[in-house]
Amino acid sequence: MWRVLRGPGQRLLLPEWLAITIGRHIFAWRRLDDVELAHELAHVEQWRRYGITFAVRYLWASRRITRAGGDGYRDNPFEVEARAAADALRQPRP
Repeated sequence: MWRVLRGPGQRLLLPEWLAITIGRHIFAWRRLDDVELAHELAHVEQWRRYGITFAVRYLWASRRITRAGGDGYRDNPFEVEARAAADALRQPRP
């Protein structure tokens, strides 16, 4: 946990910022629960899939979505994919 990241992350990224994934490293200001971890692990997989170009792809997608009137974070397909991974843990298991 990197508690020192909370303030700067909330000011520079998003007010509800919790964690950021860079490559295979997840930086969070508090311990993540299983659902939150699933979200961040989806980003680890995205980094693995696209390598360093993931950062550019992510930013480009956010810019394109914002210009089209959407939310550059919530509507970003990389975030949509990560939320789906988290939501899969929320589903009741048989």
